[in-house]
Amino acid sequence: MSRSVAGGVPRADPLVLASVAGLGLLTLMLLFAGNGDLGLTLAPLALTLVLLLAVRAPLRHSLLVLGVLCLTLENPTEIPAAGLWRSPLYVVGALLLAHLNLTLPIKALFFSGLDIALVLLAGTWVIRRMMDSPLDARGNVPPAPPLRNAALICIAAIFLVWGHGLLREGADFRFSLWQVFRVIYLPCVVLLYCAGIRGPSDSRAFGIALVVAALIRALLATYLRHLFPSELDMPHATVHADSMLFADAFLLVLVVFFERPSPRNLLLGLATLPVLTLGMIANNRRLVWVELLGALAVLYFITPFTRLKKRIAQTVAISLPVIALYTAIGWSSGARVFAPVRTIRSVVDSEADPSTRWRDLENYNLFFTLRSHPLLGTGFGHGYDEVIQLPDISQAYELYRFAPHNSILGLLTFSGGIGFAAIWLLIPLGIFFAVRSYRFSTTPRDRTTALATVGILVTYLVHCYGDMGLGTWASVFTVGPALALVAKQAVATGAWPLRRERSIDPSPLGNP
Repeated sequence: MSRSVAGGVPRADPLVLASVAGLGLLTLMLLFAGNGDLGLTLAPLALTLVLLLAVRAPLRHSLLVLGVLCLTLENPTEIPAAGLWRSPLYVVGALLLAHLNLTLPIKALFFSGLDIALVLLAGTWVIRRMMDSPLDARGNVPPAPPLRNAALICIAAIFLVWGHGLLREGADFRFSLWQVFRVIYLPCVVLLYCAGIRGPSDSRAFGIALVVAALIRALLATYLRHLFPSELDMPHATVHADSMLFADAFLLVLVVFFERPSPRNLLLGLATLPVLTLGMIANNRRLVWVELLGALAVLYFITPFTRLKKRIAQTVAISLPVIALYTAIGWSSGARVFAPVRTIRSVVDSEADPSTRWRDLENYNLFFTLRSHPLLGTGFGHGYDEVIQLPDISQAYELYRFAPHNSILGLLTFSGGIGFAAIWLLIPLGIFFAVRSYRFSTTPRDRTTALATVGILVTYLVHCYGDMGLGTWASVFTVGPALALVAKQAVATGAWPLRRERSIDPSPLGNP
């Protein structure tokens, strides 16, 4: 922007000059505060460029980029790679995914860069609606009202459970904030994606983004396992939430081939599935196999009985005696060839794995606490009662009574039956719309989106039950877009037709 003066010489706008000067001053301050850290120093410039792009770009493009960043960048609070390795983008991930005061020495910055980005995108959408901008409205399919309303109900229920907990004696406000943060992002992101995504036409772009993000993390996990082969030094290559990302991408590639078994899609599977498998092995998380098998089982039973499924069923039936014998022999064996059997046993037998035993005892404490508060729960700000005293891990993880491993049972304990039904409504409703959309879809693209959504939601359910799945960025930015896509696909395919508004007669008295 510029202003003209006498003689036709342009003069810079004072607001632009002030903005440039402020940006330069902030960059200089961060140069000294960060001891020359290049990533931290260039952060204001990068943030300004991102801000300009977000204001001008369609909302769906901004959400696509933001989702990929949240799925691939490192979150310092999750201690990726056991703290043994940092990528060149570590500072960028810290600024985006963790509280800013962990990187910048300003206590008031108790929010993350992602919080700023979500508020910015929401504000951009509101301003565009007020100005009747066609940028996001062109080709936009409205979401199915029940799913959109479920997200609003979820947000309202979260605040009611929070208020109920704070009104009860002994509430801890600081811990209540952590409990709220674990559940509030998903419904907000669902609503934002409902506003930005046009409809089924965007499913391909978001599917590609999901697979690309998973491949990046899988390659990173494989590389880190190569650097640190000992599980004693680095038990897990990346983070636990990557299990959902790997399983979701694996399922999506399989579904793409199932719906359209072409040579091109076969090559896609041959190029991606081995990489994802190596990433899952390198990350050394047993839950990923449970997620993958559970989702595959659900997809098997909701899809038509094709020739391919018939061959799969025949192969499994023929292999059952061999599988049973292999499992029986390897149940108590320490041989490497029986590693899959040991993984299965560690999941189902608490006597064979200390971690599984801890979860069983923790689940008992949650059940006992829930029995005392069945309808309204304890409310946020309260932890579960330790009927069985567990080892004190508060020095390493002070939230262990407020954010247990079993996220589903924990949420049920804190919110009670009524609050849990309202907060969790999004998930079963999303599965219902996905299955219904699959029945109404006529194109491979739409059927793939519906089946992939079912797989993503089942994977999320398994992860939440088996470990802390609530509030992770992998869950928020896989489940959120999937729910928004299926909400719009339900309307586009006629699986949930919208009611037509009654025509209103323009005359005050109507027709005679």
